[in-house]
Amino acid sequence: MSTKALQGIKGNRTLKKITVVEVAALAGVSVSAVSRAFSNGSCSKVMREKVLCAAKELGYKPNRLARGLKGKSSLIGVLVTDFENPLYLPILQQFSAQIQQQNCHTILVNACDHQSLSEALALVMEYHIDGLIVTASALPQVLVDACKGQNIPVVCFATNSKSEGASAVYCDNFANGKMAAQHLLEMGYTRPAFVSGPVAALTSLERQRGFINTLVENGCQDWQIKEGGNHSYAAGFEATCELLAQPTQPDSIFYSDDIMACGGMDAARHKFGLNVPDEIGIIGVDDIALASSPAYQLTTIKQPFEQMVSACVQTLFQQISKPESGAEQLIFTCQLQQRASTQKPLSPI
Repeated sequence: MSTKALQGIKGNRTLKKITVVEVAALAGVSVSAVSRAFSNGSCSKVMREKVLCAAKELGYKPNRLARGLKGKSSLIGVLVTDFENPLYLPILQQFSAQIQQQNCHTILVNACDHQSLSEALALVMEYHIDGLIVTASALPQVLVDACKGQNIPVVCFATNSKSEGASAVYCDNFANGKMAAQHLLEMGYTRPAFVSGPVAALTSLERQRGFINTLVENGCQDWQIKEGGNHSYAAGFEATCELLAQPTQPDSIFYSDDIMACGGMDAARHKFGLNVPDEIGIIGVDDIALASSPAYQLTTIKQPFEQMVSACVQTLFQQISKPESGAEQLIFTCQLQQRASTQKPLSPI
């Protein structure tokens, strides 16, 4: 390429974006060779170095979105429906870091109350993603079918989707409920209650089933169930107020997750003046950072989220590289993390 032409390209850098055509001209290769160099396609080491040097010289950056129109985009969608829950901030951080280690990038989609999962999927599809991770507590089959139609693998995180064709990485939530019930009974509580999350959330339903089954098996008949509606501090606070306003109060409460338990504990202590754990025991699920703070010291069922995130990402990229592989179900076990919110009462309740 002539010196005059090169100076012309450099001179225009402040006026317009550098294109793949200009990179190809400077490197002395074809446009397709430039595309192969950036997408790890069939390309010699010498040619790739020439392309990368030319791109660096011109300040060229490949457009990942445009690349997705022709093939693999190196973009992974992460669909979230519960931004109120502080649990998801460190989890999303882990997802982003591990996806980047695979030389890919994350598109985060918020499926809020005003945007259904299917509508959110339509948005994600515009970016021609290579795979989708779903953290929603309920996954409609229509979403999975739409992804299958585009050869996009789907992996559900922290919930058993029950959707045909979708992989899932989650904990044994029935066992979690069983563990919570056994712990409260061992601590001497006799009137337990369960505060659920969203009605359609399989995680909450399984925890409730394990909790109640274990209470009944151990001869406990004085138990209650209260719908929380969603996984939030406010939902836990409100549900607890309704439980404790009854003539016969529960002496312990198992919440579908930690942030609800924090709201419930504040309601019990500050609105009803109850002592935790002597007058009421509180237990949650997840072991979020707030659970171990001096303000709460919350007993909880700890989920191994770091291992679950790694398994989720590994499963997704395995299915991206081998589309013929079938859906997988990976189930993890949890551990009880006992803290001050469920110590044995100082006097009989």
